[in-house]
Amino acid sequence: LSHLEKTCQEKGLRMTTQRRVIARVLSVSEDHPNIEEVYKRIQQVDPKISLATIYRTLRLFQEEHILKRHEFCDGIARYENASVEHH
Repeated sequence: LSHLEKTCQEKGLRMTTQRRVIARVLSVSEDHPNIEEVYKRIQQVDPKISLATIYRTLRLFQEEHILKRHEFCDGIARYENASVEHH
């Protein structure tokens, strides 16, 4: 399991197939991807996962403090693992 999948399980979230794919894609991200970048990466793994599902999942992960949402100078929301120290 990826780090994010383990965190989701520890928090008691139900891990659907779509959530697992999203968590795995985000776990291997070495950058701060925005929603469009996340969507493109997920489409390479499972093209059946919709943009709406990704939005809902990222919002859930954010509410559960699994992901942090950042808005930099460009005004675009970007995401990172909440357990990563601020840098």
